[in-house]
Amino acid sequence: MTIEDLQKAARQELVHEPISNTAVKELLKLIGQIRNATPGSDEMKGHMLTELKWSFVYFGCPVIYLKINPANRHSPLSLLYASEKLVINNFNPDDYNYSDRVKILLRDPKAAVDYFHNMIQTIIEKVLKGGMFRKLVHHYGTIEYQGRFTPHIHMAIRSLPICCVELISTDMVRGHKFS
Repeated sequence: MTIEDLQKAARQELVHEPISNTAVKELLKLIGQIRNATPGSDEMKGHMLTELKWSFVYFGCPVIYLKINPANRHSPLSLLYASEKLVINNFNPDDYNYSDRVKILLRDPKAAVDYFHNMIQTIIEKVLKGGMFRKLVHHYGTIEYQGRFTPHIHMAIRSLPICCVELISTDMVRGHKFS
């Protein structure tokens, strides 16, 4: 494949003609496969939008839209993930000013990711599945990074209405299985 082949394919694309060079078509196919699996790409966002729409059809409209932004730069737990030696029983936040915390987390970016992942998993398991919003039916979330390069998640949460939760409880008390 040469530069001329790519330029010819670009001209064909501009006038909406099919690309005639098989090597260029194969290259574009491979690039498309990479784009489809790349987080943040337009193709991945389109795929996620399709998943979200499907969840609306299958589970119903979400009851709650939630944005979770764990403050990793302010939490002593994130310092533990960064292998900082802390005395938990006698932790003094004044020992680590904001600048020190940022420097520690920048030395170990994986610590911020691990902290975020574990916090979100804990929130999903203990808060959402734990019944804070009644019986959890479905949740869908997308992770984004903010301008200061810290992750946050947007979630659509579907839970059963109160009347359905009461019906389930009543049927279970009577010995009926509700599925």
